[in-house]
Amino acid sequence: MKLQEIRKYLKKEKLDAIMLFNKSPAFKYFVGLEFEHGMMFLTRKANYLFLSPLYSPKFKGFEVVNWSSFKQDLAAFVRKNSIGKVGADYSSLLISQKRFLKKHFKLADSSKFLLSLRETKTNEELARLRKACKLTDSIFSGIIANFRKFRTEKDILRFIKIKALEADAEMSFEPIVASGNNAVIAHHVPGSKLKKGFLVMDFGVKYKGYHADMTRTIYLGKPSSKEVLIYSKVLAIQEACIGKAKEGMTAGSLYKYSTQLFGSDAKYFVHGLGHGIGVEIHEKPNLGLKSKDILEKDMVFTIEPGYYNQKTGIGIRIEDDVLLIGGNRKEVLTKSTKRLICIKA
Repeated sequence: MKLQEIRKYLKKEKLDAIMLFNKSPAFKYFVGLEFEHGMMFLTRKANYLFLSPLYSPKFKGFEVVNWSSFKQDLAAFVRKNSIGKVGADYSSLLISQKRFLKKHFKLADSSKFLLSLRETKTNEELARLRKACKLTDSIFSGIIANFRKFRTEKDILRFIKIKALEADAEMSFEPIVASGNNAVIAHHVPGSKLKKGFLVMDFGVKYKGYHADMTRTIYLGKPSSKEVLIYSKVLAIQEACIGKAKEGMTAGSLYKYSTQLFGSDAKYFVHGLGHGIGVEIHEKPNLGLKSKDILEKDMVFTIEPGYYNQKTGIGIRIEDDVLLIGGNRKEVLTKSTKRLICIKA
């Protein structure tokens, strides 16, 4: 739970505690679960969870306080624990929550610290991410094995969701299934009959609060030599960027490297190269043009170059989740094949 870093931060910023409501991603990060109602205090000496008595009272590392009596007990709790100045996650605070907090505490914005805390992953987090990626790979294998059953993009969408449920997992986000000229729309909403041409499938599952995010592109029918060449180029760029990523480099410089590799085709690459993943589907580092985020050991991020040509109707994206082990050593967590699979239309 990185308590040592929290204690150091509280001391450095002269805070008595960090206080988080249930909607903050940091709340989910520390507890490992989501709740309809809840709040926590991380103090210099102990950690407190305010929860409904309907939930299990046992959470490792936390003293649980009954949420229903929170307002009545708050004053006594604050006095007992000498809490005066509190850090909060401003990025997720509702106006009413901020107003409530200001009545009782001196407030400081701790959102940047809380975000940075989640940039690098612990061994427990990595285990959950690996499992999420493994389940995602399994679903992709199932799509290919059962492809003859699909007639529409929605058929594939349903298959993905059903398989996630069968694995006791959730979807990380609404899957993207885009065939034919729909593939040039980076965030196409699945619906139409499957069309000949490239088929982009972008999806991932969430396992115990941690997200996977993978994209694979296959081909329905027989691709032309030009289409094979473009696919091979996108794949080569993706693998080159994975190889280039190393500890200490800026995320923005990795993005610039990808556009250099695209050359004159860079105009068809219309989004960032990737993003961090964890308890949120988009976390730091941001692998975009202006990003100054530094790649660090134990970060997990996506690398997902794409090619979207509106005139030709060619759309391709290839995405993997990558763990930076340290130095220039990486582990690709998503293992599904990236060779161009062609399925007879």
